Amino acid sequence: MNEKEEYIIGLIKNNPYISQQDLASRLQLSRSAVAGYISSLTKNGHIKGRAYVLNNERQVLCVGGANIDRKAKIQSEFQWEDSNPVVVSETIGGVARNIADNLARLQVPTLLYTAVGSDSEGDKIWSHSLHYDMSTSIQKQDQRTGNYTAVLNEKNNMMFALAEMDIYDAVSVADVKKSLSHFRSADMIILDTNFPKDVLSSIFHQKDAGKQILGVVPVSAKKINRLPDDLSKIDYFILNIEELNAVIERYVPHVKSKDIPMKMDEIVKLGVKNIIVTAGEKGAHFQSVEGSIGQTVALKTHVEDVTGAGDAFAAGVFYSIHKGLTLKVACENGTKLAQRTLSTTETVAEGLNESIFNEVL
Repeated sequence: MNEKEEYIIGLIKNNPYISQQDLASRLQLSRSAVAGYISSLTKNGHIKGRAYVLNNERQVLCVGGANIDRKAKIQSEFQWEDSNPVVVSETIGGVARNIADNLARLQVPTLLYTAVGSDSEGDKIWSHSLHYDMSTSIQKQDQRTGNYTAVLNEKNNMMFALAEMDIYDAVSVADVKKSLSHFRSADMIILDTNFPKDVLSSIFHQKDAGKQILGVVPVSAKKINRLPDDLSKIDYFILNIEELNAVIERYVPHVKSKDIPMKMDEIVKLGVKNIIVTAGEKGAHFQSVEGSIGQTVALKTHVEDVTGAGDAFAAGVFYSIHKGLTLKVACENGTKLAQRTLSTTETVAEGLNESIFNEVL
């Protein structure tokens, strides 16, 4: 540790509840600079967590990917087998991370459990965890941090994406067991499908059915096969059309209907308590085992970038469920948050606060 890090450790020992702003004042540094020191101390094991995150606080634990996201925007009509001029931008992403960042900006106490490499990309992810608590995450010394590149056409629609996510296959059940106290104390657990099937199954099995809410947001249709064979522990399942079709193909292959509500009904019969299917410009369908069925409309907006909009929708839904709101209102709030993200070039929109949900659809 350097001199400033040792001084920070000393201040924390004297007052485990000291805020980053107080540390910044004592050190005569900016709050963001202190956050960087805290992230470094956490990553190196000198700090295990923030003392003011208590077990009786209604925390949300997001589990899954945290990547370096790159967007390559085509500057003219795309040509296969040719060089295409692009403008490349880079940000921090990953489904679980994006949901965690959105929730934390909306003042929901949020933890992120992910895996990063011991490389510059991993350091960047640690240093950007200002809004949520990443102290439970793990570092894989022999793995590269996950990265994702989305190629957008001249109309800002995603054409295809490339993902290097081998690091998540290196996460084991033993890794998760080391953080069981965080899993068991969370009020809500939100999973993406980046981790291996046995890891996701172990998280499903340790869920406290009476106290915890389990939400699942797949990262792609291809990774539906990582879900456990039994879906009955899922309280909230958020899918797009491709992922819905993949679930049907795996779990109820005899269903050949193209009707979205009929497919959703089949999944509810598998034991899923609530299911939401997003359909882009056609809005979102929702259904609960208790009989709530409906569809919300998509909001018209000028689309700057589609990346992160689906994660924002999921965050809006889980924010609402955390607040005790209905499934219909949750979908409406998810739509509002997705609209805000679509209208920016950011994966997670800046300046988020709860007032966004007071806007009229």
